[in-house]
Amino acid sequence: MTNYEPEVYWSRVAQEIEKRGNNYIAGDDNPYYRYKRRKFLKEFLDTIDVQSKTVLEVGFGPGGNLKHLAMHHAPTKLFGADVSGKMLELATKNLNKHDVTLAKIDGANLPYPTQVVDISFTVTVLQHNTDDTAFKRLVQELCRVTKTMIVIMEDIGAGQSGIGWIARPVETYRSVFAECGFTLSDVRFLNTKISRRWYESIDRRFISSRHQEGDPISFAMKCLIGLPVPITSRLDRVFVEKANLAKMVLQRA
Repeated sequence: MTNYEPEVYWSRVAQEIEKRGNNYIAGDDNPYYRYKRRKFLKEFLDTIDVQSKTVLEVGFGPGGNLKHLAMHHAPTKLFGADVSGKMLELATKNLNKHDVTLAKIDGANLPYPTQVVDISFTVTVLQHNTDDTAFKRLVQELCRVTKTMIVIMEDIGAGQSGIGWIARPVETYRSVFAECGFTLSDVRFLNTKISRRWYESIDRRFISSRHQEGDPISFAMKCLIGLPVPITSRLDRVFVEKANLAKMVLQRA
């Protein structure tokens, strides 16, 4: 893929996810990403106090985050918005036993009244909004619909980019949200440094350049990726870095 069309891209990923059954990893499914997902739930998603609050996720994907919150954290009401019609279909099936209201959006505008939710959050969504105008528009919309707190969990970098993504620095997020009346109050990183480097070394050497996000990989490749994870996951606690996935908490000023 040389051009990034968000709905086309994520609808294709949704088709691959649907083949997996009860699996909520919104992208590649391998032992590294499964480990990262467990760590994400424990250290990031579970640390957001949503009990008795109205909550919106922008970019809900297959619905795994919303389902986790509904099952474990007793929010008053959950909303979700996503650019992909296929993801909407998939999430609707996955969330059919829970009180969640889902909507399809155009990627820049949110179909909700002003300050309708207590908390809104994103998980690797803003980084896929590579057009600066559309990115700022979505930030404005997040701020408009949220009463008190926004939590964005995005890959952080010094502006590195590829097809359909850009790793912006923390300062960019701080500045753009400040313009909309939200102050950055906390930044934490989901450190997976050693595990990620092992996975990336395997990815570069052995995974086909034709591989697209969401595509399955062989059992042998899963073993190669996964065998060191019990060791690398322990090393991740020691060798830390302030890069990659960060949880940024923003409070209405």
